[in-house]
Amino acid sequence: MAGDTVRLGIVGAGGRGASFKATCDTLPDVQIQAVCDVDEARAQRVAELTGAKQTFTDYEQMLEKADIDAVIVATPMPLHAPQSVAALRRNIHVLSEVPAAVSVEECKQLVQAVRESKAVYMMAENYIYAKPIVLVKELVRRGLFGTTYYAEGEYIHELKELNELTPWRRRWQTGINGNTYPTHSIGPILEWMPGDRVVSVCCAGSGHHYRDARGELYENEDSTITLCKMRSGGLVKLRLDMLSDRPHAMNVYQLQGTDGCYESARAPGEHDRVWLRDLCPDMNTWLPLHELEEQFLPEDWKRQEELARRTGHGGGDYFVLADFLAAVRGERPPAVDVHTALDMTLPGLMSQVSIAQGGRWVDVPDSRVWGTEEEPKPQLQMVFPPHRFASLPEPPIPAGYRLRQIRPGEEEKYLALMRKVGFAEGWTVADVQRFMRNVLPGGFFVVEHEPTGELVATAMANHAPREQHPNAGVLDWVAADPAHQGKGLGKVVTAAVVRLLIQRGYERIYLLTDDWRLPAIATYLSLGWEPYIYDEQMRERWEKVMGRMHV
Repeated sequence: MAGDTVRLGIVGAGGRGASFKATCDTLPDVQIQAVCDVDEARAQRVAELTGAKQTFTDYEQMLEKADIDAVIVATPMPLHAPQSVAALRRNIHVLSEVPAAVSVEECKQLVQAVRESKAVYMMAENYIYAKPIVLVKELVRRGLFGTTYYAEGEYIHELKELNELTPWRRRWQTGINGNTYPTHSIGPILEWMPGDRVVSVCCAGSGHHYRDARGELYENEDSTITLCKMRSGGLVKLRLDMLSDRPHAMNVYQLQGTDGCYESARAPGEHDRVWLRDLCPDMNTWLPLHELEEQFLPEDWKRQEELARRTGHGGGDYFVLADFLAAVRGERPPAVDVHTALDMTLPGLMSQVSIAQGGRWVDVPDSRVWGTEEEPKPQLQMVFPPHRFASLPEPPIPAGYRLRQIRPGEEEKYLALMRKVGFAEGWTVADVQRFMRNVLPGGFFVVEHEPTGELVATAMANHAPREQHPNAGVLDWVAADPAHQGKGLGKVVTAAVVRLLIQRGYERIYLLTDDWRLPAIATYLSLGWEPYIYDEQMRERWEKVMGRMHV
């Protein structure tokens, strides 16, 4: 950088890129140095508008020849990842439009490029900066929503005419079935569920009712609904509709927590509203969200609001570029780094897999483990076969012990047990309370040692469909206190969970375990569980495990 001034290049300057001119005018120490567009006349017009000193029609030439520190990638969706990677390989900072990529393979290439580059990557998801989103995030941060566990996001924007003006949309937004544009919906929700991510999705559509200018049906169904299971156990619903004839509704959200909820306005004249246990007199009273701005809107947002208003997307464009420039200067990490960007992008890509498979639940990869030496192996899996349902053993409960459900107020006792077996690193009482809310009813088993009142064994029954086990129940978090070894308590809680899942009507029951948990695997085998082998690597691992157990 020349001094502290960041010199920007913009690719796709004739379209979305030109809108960054107003934003750059509001920020100090930044200048648009170069612009690139495949239409030379359009590139020249944007250069005159922005004061750019260099114009290009070839992106690679701009990267090689332009005197730039950073590039804004504002091109059609299929170019975002390749053009970001090309810049990162030259150690040029990248601010990419949304979504980050259009395939899982591109996502992997992007992660590798970020790891190998000295430059900053950030995705320009601007909806997270809108005033209502920021205000709700602050209310969540202050604990006024309690634990957030459910949310909805909708992007409803009729684009049939724009599909013809920008043909790439006809291919990449309405030419693929599923949620092809998820970031504006899931982005704000992830702000309200901090530290969380989507681990699996299922997607279904409403059918095809519209034809394009050539009389062909759109490949994307008119409305698609994507259900997202969160790592925390929460649930998110995303709706995408770029085809239905109706007014736009591109900023529609709901959020539910244990102590509050939020509903955004759906139409002009309506108001965003919130119910918060600590601020509302009863459960029937809503507060207009804007009434909380003075007390709760972050001071940093208030201070910059006047400048932000001069830019697009409700001020979002200002805050996106301001945060990007701060990251480039090393003042703070990028607000939407590559992994956060892929947390917003990958659920949409996997929704496309799900809808193609009839709405099956599909796992969403975690980009953080790609390409690292620490990349964990997938856990071993076992299934309890249906032909054994009628002959499930009923292990005896030893004298002095009692099998029952966990009770409110026993969170610390549960944590004490889990710490003894090495499971509870970083866990809090709030985590246990979340488990208690999300477990299947009657499915949180514990064994109490009656003389001391200690909890000495536990297991959970959860609804946990995944790609290999659709509509399945899972045996979760089995633990037994080593001080009570030899009593068969692991068998007691395991059998109790399996019995409950059978009673609930599950035809598919599975568990996850690790290669080194030989005593636990021996317990499962003795109860009738069987290894689940779905590829050659799993076969080899199970052969090693069985060999070590002399089975």
